[in-house]
Amino acid sequence: MLVKSTIFTVLAMLISGAAPALGGAAPAKPPPESITLSNCLVWPVLNGEARVPAREAGVLIEIRVKEGDAVKAGDLLARIDDLEAQEAYKVARFNWEVAKEEAASDVNVRYAKAAAAVARAEYQAAIVANQRVPGTVPETEINRLRLTWERTMLEIEKAETDRRIAALKVNVKQAEAAMAHESLQRRQIISPLDGIVDEIRGRQGEWVKPGDVVLRVIRLDRLRIEGFVNRTEVGPNEVSGKPVTVRVRLARGQEETFFGRVDFASPTVPAGGQFRVCAEVENRQQNGHWLLGRGMTAEMTIHLSPSKP
Repeated sequence: MLVKSTIFTVLAMLISGAAPALGGAAPAKPPPESITLSNCLVWPVLNGEARVPAREAGVLIEIRVKEGDAVKAGDLLARIDDLEAQEAYKVARFNWEVAKEEAASDVNVRYAKAAAAVARAEYQAAIVANQRVPGTVPETEINRLRLTWERTMLEIEKAETDRRIAALKVNVKQAEAAMAHESLQRRQIISPLDGIVDEIRGRQGEWVKPGDVVLRVIRLDRLRIEGFVNRTEVGPNEVSGKPVTVRVRLARGQEETFFGRVDFASPTVPAGGQFRVCAEVENRQQNGHWLLGRGMTAEMTIHLSPSKP
């Protein structure tokens, strides 16, 4: 009777759901609404930093900016001695203009056609004269007139061929002018992005060679916040794309808050059990200076709940 009573009790508990499932895994815990990471580092965004090099060898004759200056992509930052390159470009441009004039002119073609018309008329006049009075024009003269006419016809073909070749030479001279212009441009050191001049390594009057870094430009309107998440708390798929709130302590206890979104969660988990996450945030200025800067530390809160901003 005791065995039957025990069996009935277990069955009742299973039916009512009061007993745990036998042999089943424990239910997963729901993710927290947010996680906060401390000691996060502030870095430039991807492609947000450029070490601008010299592309040609020469003397650095001009530096147009100073450290801290705001620049736009395409701004001229510095210049390598380009006097010889300027003159070479002028010569190439003149040769291109001459080639275009020669290709546009049809004087030689028109002259050859006119000369052929005269030679043809002289030859036909001699033929008609001999038809009226045989022997009026000697046979040798007839042959000479015919040869002159044929030569002028060939000169028309040559003039037309020369004009087609002149048109092709325009393309050659244009390409040479483009190469000379590129050589000139390579002596100008241009900013590849919007940002500020963070460092100037070159000095006016120094010799630089291709690859030497002359300036460094960094972007500060958007910055990257990098931190590490414990894999036992949440997984990379749970934080990817989530909004973040970043808090930074400034001088004299001032605290500023910035907002952004996680744009990278590493699928690799090192031996420490933490994976790297990165978020991009919008920076802002105060009194003409950017509040966030490269190398600062910050506290980043990742909002996992969809109800959070």
